[in-house]
Amino acid sequence: MLLRYLVPCALFFSSGFAYSQSTPSEFAEMSFQDLLNVNVNDNIDSVEQRKWSLSLQFKAAEFDGYMIDDSDISLDEVLFSPGEESRTEENFPVVPTVINQYVKVVQIGYQVRSDVKIGVQIPLIRQETDHISVVPGYDEFLISSEGLGDVVVTGHYEFASNENYSIWLSGGISFPSGSIDEEGDTPRAAGDQQLPYTMQLGSGTYDFPFEIGYQNKGRYPFSIMFSARVRTGDNDRNYRLGNNYELNGKYNFIISQKTTLFAGAELSYADSIHGRDEEITVDGDFPYPAGITNPELYGGSKVRLFGGVNYFATDWLQLQLNGSKPVYQNLNGPQPKELWRFGFQLSTLF
Repeated sequence: MLLRYLVPCALFFSSGFAYSQSTPSEFAEMSFQDLLNVNVNDNIDSVEQRKWSLSLQFKAAEFDGYMIDDSDISLDEVLFSPGEESRTEENFPVVPTVINQYVKVVQIGYQVRSDVKIGVQIPLIRQETDHISVVPGYDEFLISSEGLGDVVVTGHYEFASNENYSIWLSGGISFPSGSIDEEGDTPRAAGDQQLPYTMQLGSGTYDFPFEIGYQNKGRYPFSIMFSARVRTGDNDRNYRLGNNYELNGKYNFIISQKTTLFAGAELSYADSIHGRDEEITVDGDFPYPAGITNPELYGGSKVRLFGGVNYFATDWLQLQLNGSKPVYQNLNGPQPKELWRFGFQLSTLF
């Protein structure tokens, strides 16, 4: 009985936002919907017994290489070489090479009634970025940041459902609990200074995620979802991360009572950053010492393929593995390109 209900809900597991050059805050936001996916069955007694869900999620992503629009460019083209070429808006004295993002998420959900669920997500974020530069003493260096990200409260309402299909609406609010004041030792000056947008742990604004989706039911359930995250106002550093939009389609393949495979594709678009943090700029004709300090070099569009497996170990314990890889990226560049994403989730009902 539980599996019959959980399988359609598992269609949500890979739902989330896909970004171009993403900040750690945006990477954590991908899972805002996930806490709604672990659900109890439609048996009334079971609903009364198991209204709570707890999920522990780990995610990782890597960015390496650069693109302008949909074309790859080399690190030599992005790194400014004094005396050999002129400085332009597309080359920089400091260049990030490899960006690794890691997120651990605690997600708690509560089943208010059969068609309504609420939840909260608490992310812990770490990012590491390797750099090269032409600044003496900083030929190669590593910067990292870690801590609490933006806490998100969400709600889910299934407003139409029968034996053939269901339609739902999810929404929430993201609170600016993640730091936007992370510092580190950069070539910009001696000692620790304000780090670029990619190293900050939060957005600094109140943001509103929502999703509307449709799924059919049967042995091979299919779902289609539209998701967005809308930013509001400017943060204390006079900028606002861009809005994000995604269209997602997915098939589930029921292998057995315990195992379900899923695969799908998603099309996403992200705006560039609005405003800028003046503290990470420098004086002169070229105020951006690195591409990641230029708010216009964020955002773009992307097509990703994803897949994974759900395993129902018991009627109260579920495990999931998932991965994704972009097959097309059109970025506001020069911008680091995404190589892959991987996730693992352990969920329980009580």
